[in-house]
Amino acid sequence: MTLSTFEVSQMDKRFLRRRPLYRFLAAGSIALAVTTCCVQQIWRRDGDPYVFLHAARLLLQRQDIYMTASQHGNFYYYPPFFALLNIPLTFLPEGAVIVLWSVASVALLGWSMAAFYSGMTVQPFFSLPAKTRWVVCFFATILTARFTISHLRFGQSNIFVLALAVLGLTCLSRKQNLLAGIAIALSMVVKLTTLPFGFWFLAKRRGRVLAGLVLGAVIGVMTPALIVGFDKDEGYHREWVQKVALVHLPGTGSWAGSGNISLRAQVDRFFLTVPAFAYKGRLYSVTVVELPVTVVRLIGQFAMLCIIAAIGWYALRFRDAPDLVSQWGGFAFVFSLIPNFSTVAEIPHLVLLVPAYMYVCHLWYSEIVTDRLFRILILLSFAFTSLTTRGVWGQFIASIFTSLGFVSMGILLLSVAIHRAASCIEKDRLSKERANKVQQTWTDSGSEFDAALGADAGGEGMFDFGHLGDQVGGGDQLCRSIAAGKNDMQRRLRGADSL
Repeated sequence: MTLSTFEVSQMDKRFLRRRPLYRFLAAGSIALAVTTCCVQQIWRRDGDPYVFLHAARLLLQRQDIYMTASQHGNFYYYPPFFALLNIPLTFLPEGAVIVLWSVASVALLGWSMAAFYSGMTVQPFFSLPAKTRWVVCFFATILTARFTISHLRFGQSNIFVLALAVLGLTCLSRKQNLLAGIAIALSMVVKLTTLPFGFWFLAKRRGRVLAGLVLGAVIGVMTPALIVGFDKDEGYHREWVQKVALVHLPGTGSWAGSGNISLRAQVDRFFLTVPAFAYKGRLYSVTVVELPVTVVRLIGQFAMLCIIAAIGWYALRFRDAPDLVSQWGGFAFVFSLIPNFSTVAEIPHLVLLVPAYMYVCHLWYSEIVTDRLFRILILLSFAFTSLTTRGVWGQFIASIFTSLGFVSMGILLLSVAIHRAASCIEKDRLSKERANKVQQTWTDSGSEFDAALGADAGGEGMFDFGHLGDQVGGGDQLCRSIAAGKNDMQRRLRGADSL
């Protein structure tokens, strides 16, 4: 049903009248979430900022940052660069760091959403219609609320990584290719999860961006040497590769419980004898069939290669599409694939899906894509990723859902929805171009047709319309029918003149 202009205007006026209430509710919800998460972290002392501060202090003392547990028994898993960034926070009280970290996370998430949406629409964020901004951001927030709250609850670093990646994409939209590469590379150095963007720019053959990626990686790897020296910095990175990066490769069975929702962990759960989850002191597994470790490793590596191939396919398949599809749709597609490409992906990591969900919400609300399958895929993605929690089904059933890969499937459905949207937009674009070409062809041929009708009986002005089908794309039925009719008319007129 299409609303009239008057009805749309009335709806906009009602929204503007209620906007102060919406602002109050949004601010209150954010304050409540931040306060609750901060109190829980400080009370239970289980937030990641404690680990970050511990690693930063060890780095200053040139001690082992990976095998020295914090006072709460947790270990540091990030490259040395991130520990370096946390050094200024070591001079603040731990409680203040928890609060500051939560507030900064909310601010960076809000900026990331605004910056990505602004780049996607090629307009400053606050110049967009107020209702559009609120609707798209609201539904994107709802679709990712489970991930965001979980992230804030434990004070993780994924929003910081997201902000760095979006900063790079924003620089790219401003033609600052080298800076874009540096920013995205720094996000990779903080956490390797954004590595798929490297495959994207490689497929797109963006030389300056790739150069920026190399430069940013060098900066991130070498900067800790300014504090600890080159030898110690090299030792830190060697230890990180051996004791962190290589430990969770496909087929290792490491970190393969339901807490890890990556495809790599899913393959291990299905084909290795590993516990999937624990409930009331009992371990449960979801092993379908036990395979040799070598075979499981190959399956896991093949899954990761399929994701790389999907990124390359999208980049090449839609390279001539509008920027909304070829560029920002590609960015959303890569974000949607990041959790399944990572060897370790937990629920808080899925906050990186925010740009992907913003993209599909924008296409839906703006009616750029009205395809029913596209909308079904989005709803199924939300159901699989956010409605399979223990709050809905209870601890045991929710653990079964996660162990069987429901969350991973929901993420894949989001990727399929983005690809489906790109196909629909490209199909509509080609249809419009073909229609415009038909119209232009008939317009250009009008004068020739008039001349043909007015020609003498000898048929010197005879105009052949049969070639028009080939001109408009090789066989448009309507065009051929009209051409046949008009040629028949010419033959009749020629016969009448001969009498």
